[in-house]
Formats: sequence, structure tokens, C-alpha cells
Amino acid sequence: MSGPTLTRTPQKQAEWKKIPEAMRALWRACMPEDGGDVARSLTINFIGIAPASDAAALNEAVDRLQRRTPCRAFLLLIDDSGTVGSGTVGTVGNADLAATTRSHGSVRDIVLEEIVIRLPEAALGQMPGLVRPLLMNDLPNHLYWATRWPQKQTHFDALAHLCDHVVIDSRRFADPARDLRTVQERRARGQRLTDLSWLRLRPHRRALAEAFERVAWTPGMPTSGCVRHGRVSGAAAHLLADWLGSRLACRLELDPSGDATSPCPDSVVLRTGGFEIELLTQHPQIRVHVTTPAHCYLPFAIPMSRGTDGDLLGAAIDMG
Repeated sequence: MSGPTLTRTPQKQAEWKKIPEAMRALWRACMPEDGGDVARSLTINFIGIAPASDAAALNEAVDRLQRRTPCRAFLLLIDDSGTVGSGTVGTVGNADLAATTRSHGSVRDIVLEEIVIRLPEAALGQMPGLVRPLLMNDLPNHLYWATRWPQKQTHFDALAHLCDHVVIDSRRFADPARDLRTVQERRARGQRLTDLSWLRLRPHRRALAEAFERVAWTPGMPTSGCVRHGRVSGAAAHLLADWLGSRLACRLELDPSGDATSPCPDSVVLRTGGFEIELLTQHPQIRVHVTTPAHCYLPFAIPMSRGTDGDLLGAAIDMG
């Protein structure tokens, strides 16, 4: 038996003040040609924010997301180039609307309603007033902040206030050490924040757990080590070093000389009590070496995550 078929409607453009009417027209475009019925199968409201230069990456993430979590998606693309869509400088541009339906036999469901708006960063403050009336009632709301940590946090807070859960990607932070402290302070105050960088580190944490099964470590042992990372994996390195430091009561060095494009640290080295653990990232796996005063164990490997940003985003939303 063949699987469901996904069909995307042609894109429609509407002035942002006329989005509700345009959405009704979009519903009609989703109707079967033979006059049958179509139903919504949406499970969340989703608000994604990214630079306009990363529009393709955000679209790809939402495409993966709709396959596991059907949604009404508001994609806000920050564009400070001087002109925004068909709008004028300094204002919100027109919205581009499209929908995706899933057909299986005679059953047709809407699994994505997408509203894309290009706007200058200064116009972010207008977005809560635009988005709030368009949120589908009685569905959880998720915000995906796929850009740098905001200098003007009132814009972030205004949108986060609409949502039950916020997903960030600290890989994009300009100053990971500073911005991660701010994120941790917000968590301590009760804000629900999930970081994709932390999810990318799941294989590293599993590798470390298996390595420690081979050594006799006890609390209080003097421990030292180093996490080597590149430009993109700086936030992940900070997260991993802080996590290890809190469990081993030590402070790890950070070496920024690693692969500039990898989203995960290049290596982790821990030394304590006469043993050494070394993790080496060798895509598509992590190679683990463990040496003790009595044994030099054969290396073992842990598969790295093959999930895309969209897969990680879906996992984060499931957790939220």
C-alpha cells in the first residue's frame, strides 16, 4: 500500500492586514478538485524567527517538522537590507501564504498553514499584535528563535509571552559564554527553553557515560581536561564543559582551534586518578579511547546524530 501524498498549494501574497481573508482563500485552495472535504490536522502553533539569509534553512526545518508535528507556522524573516518584500522601508512587508495537504486515499488533511513575513528587526515589536489573533485556539504555541540572542530582549519577550515553550539554537549566538548565562538565568526564573545545541550533544554524553563505566572514578578526585571546538561549536563546547564541570567538580579548558564548520566539539579529553578518556569526533561517529593504569582499552565508537535541524526541532517540541 502506498503512503500518504503531500501537496503544496501555490504561494499567495497578501497585505499583512488582510491575512485572515487570505487564509480563508487558502482553505478553499486545499479542497479536492472533485468537491470532497478537507480537514485540519494541526497540532501546534509555531513561530519561527531567522535572518532572511537563513530562509532556506528555516523552510527546510519546517518541512521536516510538518511531517511529525502538523502546524500553523508563522515564519518571520529579519531583513534589514533597506526594502522588505513589497513594503516600504521600516515597515512590515506583505505576507506569503501557502499550505500543505496530506492525502491518503479519499482522506485529505491540512498539515501545514504557512505565513511568511519579511520585516526589519525594528518591526519585531509589531509582531505580537499581528500573530496573536491568528493563533489557532486550544493548541500549544512554540517559538523557535533561530538567530543570535537579541540585544533588545523586549522583542524576544513579547513573542515568547505568546508561547508555552521556546526553542533556541545557541550555535548562532555571537557571544556564547555571555548569552548562555542569560539563558540559564531565564530557566532559573521558570522560562521553558530548549537548546538545539544541547540535543546535538546527546551522542557525546552517551559516549562519556560508557567511557566512565570502564574507570574507577570517585567524587573528589582531582580532574582536568580540555574541550576543543571551532567557531560554530563554541556554544556546544561551553554547554558540555559546564555539564562535565558540575558533575566532576572541575573546570575544563576550552580550545577554540577546532573545525570551524562542525556543530559539535572536535574532541574532549579528561584526566583524573591515573586514567584518561578521549573523545574524537570523526563523522559520522565519535571514537572513544580509555586508558587506565592497568589497561589500555580498545577504542569504541558511538554513532553521531544524523538528524537534521528539523528533526532536532521536532524533538525539542516533543520535549516542550
